[in-house]
Amino acid sequence: MEPDSHLPSLRSRELIPNESGTLITMRCTCTAKPKPSVVWMKGTKVVSESSRTRMKIEEKEDTYILSLEITDPIGPDSGTYKCHVKNEFGESNANLNLNIEAENEPEGTAPTFIEKPKIRSEKAGKLVVMDFKVKADPKPVIVWYHEGQLLKESSRLSFKLEEIDGGYYIRLDLKDPGIQDSGVYKCNIKNECGELNANLTLNIEIVPVIKEAPKTVSITKSSNVVIECKVQSVFQPKVTWMKETTIIKESTTHSIAVQRIREGEYSVKLEISPASAADKGSYKLIAKNAKGETMSNVIDVIVAPPAVEAPVFKQKLISTTTVEGQKTIFTAMLSSIDKTVTIKWTKNGKTITSSSTAEIKFDGSTCSLIIDSTKKEDEGTYTVIATNSSGTSESSASLIVQEKFQQEKEEKKEEKKEEKKEVVKKQEEKKEEKKEEKVEQKLEMKRTEEKTEEVVQKKESIVTRRKSSIKKEETLAVTEKKEEKKRSSVKKVAKKESKIEEVKEEVKVEEKTKVTNKEEQVEEKPKKEKEP
Repeated sequence: MEPDSHLPSLRSRELIPNESGTLITMRCTCTAKPKPSVVWMKGTKVVSESSRTRMKIEEKEDTYILSLEITDPIGPDSGTYKCHVKNEFGESNANLNLNIEAENEPEGTAPTFIEKPKIRSEKAGKLVVMDFKVKADPKPVIVWYHEGQLLKESSRLSFKLEEIDGGYYIRLDLKDPGIQDSGVYKCNIKNECGELNANLTLNIEIVPVIKEAPKTVSITKSSNVVIECKVQSVFQPKVTWMKETTIIKESTTHSIAVQRIREGEYSVKLEISPASAADKGSYKLIAKNAKGETMSNVIDVIVAPPAVEAPVFKQKLISTTTVEGQKTIFTAMLSSIDKTVTIKWTKNGKTITSSSTAEIKFDGSTCSLIIDSTKKEDEGTYTVIATNSSGTSESSASLIVQEKFQQEKEEKKEEKKEEKKEVVKKQEEKKEEKKEEKVEQKLEMKRTEEKTEEVVQKKESIVTRRKSSIKKEETLAVTEKKEEKKRSSVKKVAKKESKIEEVKEEVKVEEKTKVTNKEEQVEEKPKKEKEP
């Protein structure tokens, strides 16, 4: 169980009507945790939300304000209502009694038809009458509408409400009816006991009127041609398109469409896709209905000339400064020659025309404005405007006119500026020369350093070679000594070996001698034995 959880408790209940009596609110305050489910009941039936009944729950922590609202309460809404709240820990109920006193119904009868509404034409179609009869008590009030718009009496429109035996006669008179008067008419008949509506549909058919048709339609390269006419007719008219004296039939290249724009008006189109020069000619539309037929004026379909591009300045005006009395020329050039272009010059927005002081020239490409003797008052912003059937282009520039003495001042200023520039230039040149001298000195020092370093390197190289040579000589001497020692030791060894060989030879000789002596001795013994 969660901390502080508890079953629902209904602490207060109240009935709250609004001042006008059009809304009654039944409200209960409940504390519960967790949030309870709420069911409103009237007697034994559950109350459901509807157009007149609405339920609300306002929550603030564990407190809930439960409301049931009844709009426009009536007698049958009276009774005992119960607010039933429930959560997992229990449930609670609160009862509220609603008592609505029924208002006294007005005496009399609501309007009803005695004779159904009808429309008729009088005075050879110059008057339309809509009338009917109703029964009502008390006398009703009538209001007429046409296509939802409130109608008011006028020189063409009048209303009548006349009391007759057993009821009332109601009538609307419409003089000189036109197609614009077609549509639905409604008469609202109302008294204290109720109301009634009479609906009547007025169809005024006239011979079709072709009110909008083009005079000329152009065929442009790779395009479709659409000829459209607006036709007035209550019902959709039958239409026929003609070229010269030939009826046009629908095909893969020609289509005919009739579309309702509004009540009593239709759009009739002939579309040629794709259109070619063969389609040029005179076209007519014939529109027909039950009242008759109408033919449009001739519509000429022509081949449009090649499209002309809007003018473009490839060379625009350039702002300039001049001196009084001098000639000033403003020149601009179009990107292509087009003699259909009209040229207009303005100064500060005011149009300029050729005169004794200003001349305007245009040859289809170049446009010029020439001021022979420029004056101070000629200063301003000049604009050239080029226009043709496809568009407009313009270019602007400013003119500044200096007085003569001002020019001299300007020239002197320019001279001083030039002198200053010359001085500065010389100073800069001297600086550059000094810089170059310093650079040359640095280069010379660098070359000297490089030579010195080269000499040092050569000397060091010689010393290094000498040291290397001395080391080689010393190494050779040491090597020779070692070789000499080796040779002497080899000689000694050889001598020893020679002596050893000699000794060995001597030993061998001695041994041989001994052997020989022995053999001799052996040979001598038998000889001695043989001797007596």
